[in-house]
This record gives sequence, C-alpha cells and structure tokens, in this order.
Amino acid sequence: MSPCGGYFNFGQFFGSTGFFTVMIMGAISSTIYIWLMKKNITIKMPDSVPPAVANAFTGIIPATAALYVSGIIGYIFSKVGTTVIEFVAKTLQDPLLNLSQGFGAVILMVILVQIFWFFGIHGTNVLGPVMDSIWLTAQLANINAFQQGKALPYLWTRNSFDLYGWIGGAGSTLLLLLAILMFSKRDDQRAVAKLSLAPGFFNINEPVMFGMPIVLDPIYFIPFILAPTVMVSIAYGAVTLGWVEPIKNQIIWSMPPVINVLIATMDWRAVVLQLFNMFIGFMIYVPFVKAANKLSPAKG
Repeated sequence: MSPCGGYFNFGQFFGSTGFFTVMIMGAISSTIYIWLMKKNITIKMPDSVPPAVANAFTGIIPATAALYVSGIIGYIFSKVGTTVIEFVAKTLQDPLLNLSQGFGAVILMVILVQIFWFFGIHGTNVLGPVMDSIWLTAQLANINAFQQGKALPYLWTRNSFDLYGWIGGAGSTLLLLLAILMFSKRDDQRAVAKLSLAPGFFNINEPVMFGMPIVLDPIYFIPFILAPTVMVSIAYGAVTLGWVEPIKNQIIWSMPPVINVLIATMDWRAVVLQLFNMFIGFMIYVPFVKAANKLSPAKG
C-alpha cells in the first residue's frame, strides 16, 4: 500500500519519475501568473494603504488562478484513471530517456555545446534545460536505484559529460592550458594559461575562453570540437561495454578531476578512464598549440 492510503505514491512520484512533470506544470503555472500580472488582473488596494501591504495582495489572484488550473489538470487526469506524472512519464519522459542513451544523441549534444561556446555563447547554460531534463533525470534514477540496492537503469547521465568530456570546462580546456604551458612559446598565451590554470582545475574556463581567446579563434576551433567528441566517444564505449561503472552519486560541477569521478562512480576504473581521456585530449591539443607558435599575437 502506498503512502497516504494509496492516493499518492511519494516514493515513486517524488523521484526522477516526476521530474519532467514538475518542469511542465511549473512552466504552465508561471505563464498564467505572469500573464495575469501583466494584464493587471490583481487586487488593487486604495492609495491610502501602505505599498508594503498592498504588494502582499497583488499576487493573490494570479497565484490562485495558476493553482486552480494546475488542480483542474490533475483532476481531469484522475478521471481517466491516471495522473499527470504517469502520463508525462510514459508519453514524453521515457521515450526521451531511451533516446538519450544512444551514442548519436550524446555526441550531438557535445558538438552543439562546443559550437555554441566557440561563438561566445555559454553552450552549457543554453542547452542546460535540455541536458538537465533528460540526462539529469536519468542520473536521479540511477541515484535512487543505487540507494535502493537495485541495478542502475541508465549508462550515460548528466555528470558523464563533465567527468569524461568537459574536464576543466567545456572543451576540456584544462588540457589545453597544460599543453600551452608545456609547448607554447608565446608569452601572451602562457600568461593567460598561468592565470587560468587554477580556475580550470575547478572547471571554470571563462578566463581561457575569453582571455586567450578560444572564442572565434580558427586555430583552436578543430581541437575544441574534436577533443571532447573523442573523449566522450571513448568513455561511452567503456561504460557501454561494462568496463566502468555508470554514475551513481550526484556531484557538483566544480569538483576537481579524479576526485569527482571517484565519488560519482565509486569505481577506481573510472579514474583510469578519466586520466586516459585527459591524455588523449592533451595530445589532440598539442599540435595546434605548436601551430599557434608560428603566429604572432594580435595587436590592438
């Protein structure tokens, strides 16, 4: 028997199953609230009422309307023998999650993020809603399954991108910094690399992206796209073949390499995989760092 006398299954609906529904219903409620506020469909108090008091009444009608619309939607689904959460999970969430585990979907997301970043757009944030709604949902399902002692349902999750393809930030720019410090003869790039190295260990790559810059730099366009693509491909194959455990713990994005993958997977082989990927990414960047040595720094 489920909690609340069988009316609402907290164990199921408060896990990854309800993640999509929360976002959809939240978007609907917010849209209704904002629309009513813009139309000034609010409680208007007399001018004699202090603003602090009057403002407290302003959102009552929009909030109530949004709440009732959400309730009505839930009521309609209950009348056909299901819930909003179950309907969204079966018709939208499950197909997308199954699609997300394909190699093509994973690589496409990596390439899109890199392209956005190359043009100066924060690709990780722009595509964050897509990544979080799909791969973070898969990650939450893995975390729940691990805590319950069950088999992990998904091989590739949100943190998989960070651990194996975006080491030091999108593009694995930490590896570029190491390549510059070892092989670059340009004082301008070495100066930026020295300043960017410490943030890079915590996956903050804005200093190198805009300080080098990598943005709109034709020299680094190819390795910036190629390195994460190759690294993710290697990791995807290793996880799919069962050589490395999938992610089973949530980590924060700013956690340094090696530590992050060990905590996320609790598998020493994942550390080996990450270090191997770092070597591969580093070797991809090296020829382009040497090519940049032949160019004079731009002068303002």
